[in-house]
Amino acid sequence: MASAEMVCVTKPRVDAVEILVEKGITSIPEKFIRPPEERFTSPTPSEYGEEQVPVIDLQGLNCCEGSVEREKVLKQLAYACEEWGFFQIVNHGIPESLMEAMMNVSKAFFGLSVEEKQAYAALPGLITQGYGSKYIAREGATRDWRDFVYLFLQPHSRRDYAYWPSDPSDFREVVYNFSEETLKLAKSLLGAFSLNLGLPQNYLETFIVQPYQNMLINYYPRCPEPELTAGFYAHSDIGMATLLLQETGSKALQIRKNDKWIPVLAAPGALLVNIADQIEIISNGRYKSIEHRVVADKD
Repeated sequence: MASAEMVCVTKPRVDAVEILVEKGITSIPEKFIRPPEERFTSPTPSEYGEEQVPVIDLQGLNCCEGSVEREKVLKQLAYACEEWGFFQIVNHGIPESLMEAMMNVSKAFFGLSVEEKQAYAALPGLITQGYGSKYIAREGATRDWRDFVYLFLQPHSRRDYAYWPSDPSDFREVVYNFSEETLKLAKSLLGAFSLNLGLPQNYLETFIVQPYQNMLINYYPRCPEPELTAGFYAHSDIGMATLLLQETGSKALQIRKNDKWIPVLAAPGALLVNIADQIEIISNGRYKSIEHRVVADKD
C-alpha cells in the first residue's frame, strides 16, 4: 500500500520597514545606517541652482519623417541622452487617467495592513516577484528604507499572477493596461534612439529580440532619522531604459551629474526616462547610464 507524505509550504514573511514605523520608533536599527561617506540629504535650491533634467514634449515625434517638429524632438532626445542620461517626457501618449489609476492602485495596496500585504510576499532569493523590502538580500548589506512590489510583466509567460495583488480589485487590470501602454512608448523611444545613433529605426527593438519588462513599485515610509539612511541606494539601471511614474512635485529622486547630486522635480503628467546600462554599452558610451538615488524623509 502506497503512502503519501503531506508537505505544507509556508510563505515567508516580509521584514517590512513599515512595521518599524507602526511601532513608533524614534531611531532606526543599525542595519539601515549607511557608512558616513554614503549618507546624503536633500540639497537646498542654492546647492543645485536652477539646473534640472530636460523636459521634452514628444508630440512632434508623431509628425511625418523629415518635418521640422519631428527633427526638433529627435535633437532634444539626443542631447538629453548624451548629456544627462535622464529626461522627463510629456504628451507621451499614455492617458493621464491611466497614470492616475496606476498611482492610485499602488497607494491603495500599500494602504492595506502589513498582514494583508503578506499574502503576496516574495520568496527568498535574488530579485523575485512579489511584496518585499530587501531588493538584494546580501549578508551584512545595509538595508534601504523602503518596501516594494516587484512584478514581471513582459513577456506574458513570465507573469505569476499569484503575486499580483487582487486588492484593490482593479489592481491587475490597471497594471495590465499600464504595461501595454508603456511597452508601446518604450518601443517608440527606442526607435528615436536608433535614428539618433545613425541606425535603422527598428535596430534597438530588433536587437532585443523579445522585450523583458518588469515593474517595481516603491513605497517609502516616513523615517525618524533620514540623514542616516537612504530610500534607495545609489545605482544605475540594468536593461535598456526605465520609465518612472513619480508623484507630482516629488524631489526625493536625485541623479548624479558632473559630481553633483541634482534632485528631479517631478512635472505634472510627465514620465521620467533614464538610459540604462545596455544602451550605454550598445552606443559605445555615447548615451549615458547615470547613477541615481532616493532620499529618505521624516514625512
